[in-house]
Amino acid sequence: MNATIKNVGRALTVLLLGLFVLGAAAQENLRATLFTQTDEALKAANAARANVLAPKNYADAAEHYRDAEEKLERGGSIESIKKDLADAAKSLRKAVDATRLAGVTLTSAIQARNDAEEANAKQFAAKEWQAAEEKFASAAMRLEDGNVNSARSRAVDAEKRYRTAELAAIKANYLDETRRLIKQADKDGVEKYAPKTLAKAEALLAQAEKALNENRYDTDEPRSLARQAKYEVKHAMYLARALKPVRDRDVSLESFALASEKPIEKISATVDLVAELDEGYDGPTQAITAKIEALQEDAYELSERRGQILELESEIQRLESQLGTQSQRLAAQEQQRQRFRQVSAMFGPDEAQMFTQGQNVLVRPIGLVFPSGSAQIETRYFALLRKVQDAIRVFPNSLVVVEGHTDSFGSDETNLKLSQERANAVREYLLANMSNLSAADVQPVGFGESRPVANNETVEGRAKNRRIDLVIRPKPAVSN
Repeated sequence: MNATIKNVGRALTVLLLGLFVLGAAAQENLRATLFTQTDEALKAANAARANVLAPKNYADAAEHYRDAEEKLERGGSIESIKKDLADAAKSLRKAVDATRLAGVTLTSAIQARNDAEEANAKQFAAKEWQAAEEKFASAAMRLEDGNVNSARSRAVDAEKRYRTAELAAIKANYLDETRRLIKQADKDGVEKYAPKTLAKAEALLAQAEKALNENRYDTDEPRSLARQAKYEVKHAMYLARALKPVRDRDVSLESFALASEKPIEKISATVDLVAELDEGYDGPTQAITAKIEALQEDAYELSERRGQILELESEIQRLESQLGTQSQRLAAQEQQRQRFRQVSAMFGPDEAQMFTQGQNVLVRPIGLVFPSGSAQIETRYFALLRKVQDAIRVFPNSLVVVEGHTDSFGSDETNLKLSQERANAVREYLLANMSNLSAADVQPVGFGESRPVANNETVEGRAKNRRIDLVIRPKPAVSN
């Protein structure tokens, strides 16, 4: 009897558990059906940072969304849930629209916020960061209400507070920490093993402090100097740990040298090379660099091929009716590729880089360097610019956009002006030396520091960002 009761009890337990699982699965399926479109709207709003740039509409959306979730959990009516989700989606769309206006109206404050965030102000200057966040949220909400003047006024205050927070964070995160590390390095006797690296850290720290004190609103350079200072003192401490056993004769010089070769051997193996170190690091380094550059070129080519494949696949269904047009298009694409290869062969690896952007071709004359703060083209670059002219001639009936770019050092306004002046200088040079090029076909655009292609925290990266790009694009067809 007892056994029978136990068996019945187990059966009921299994049945209830099964019903629970089925119910949970059914609710999950229902949620997916109801919430999918609103979840997509939420994803778009989050990508646009609507929680920051449009807090009022985003908060309204969040409230409707929570209501829908609670009603679903309680088994509320489907129509009521749908209404909450529709209201949430509507508010999210309004929020995304508001972010576009904020991006234009609150530009300086947004940039200041980004800089403060990058400096980890939320962690290292929490009080100042919170004060700036509150003022910025107030500005964003005023903008959502249509009060542009009030929004701008509050944004100016928010920008100042973000800059204060950024400065405090830089000092706390880099300067104070670097001072602490230098003090620890002195205590550990690092100077005995890595005096040059430690001295470099101290010099960079002094430069960073000076730069911060001289211009607190242009923190790009001091932040970079402070980061380098922190890196160099940690580098010196590492060198001391690595060199101490050698100096104390616990490790032979040969063992130390062989151990230092291991990383480059591993990197070489990763790119399918053999590191031959019988004459030092130079040979393997050049081989690895060449291999990486070749892989990058292959990646660009592969990307272009994938785009072509997608284009072909989308045209297959219309191939029979448009065979003649498609053949012309394929011929035009092949001609464009031949021209690209022809132009690529004109430049040496230190003169220019070539990229394709759909039907457009980008020529980046990396060998063209402007003096610091100047838009004057020096005569030693005329030979390179003659090659640029020849490249443009390979693509007849095209428009040329001359883009000027800078690194992040200096104010945004100064960099924007300088990049425009450099783009203007290259444009004027091209027009003066190419009789077949009309002024209407060459457009100069300065982007300042807004489109980096490399890391602004390194000397090499900043050099790559101080560039001129020429985008050669076909003229649009003129319809009759």
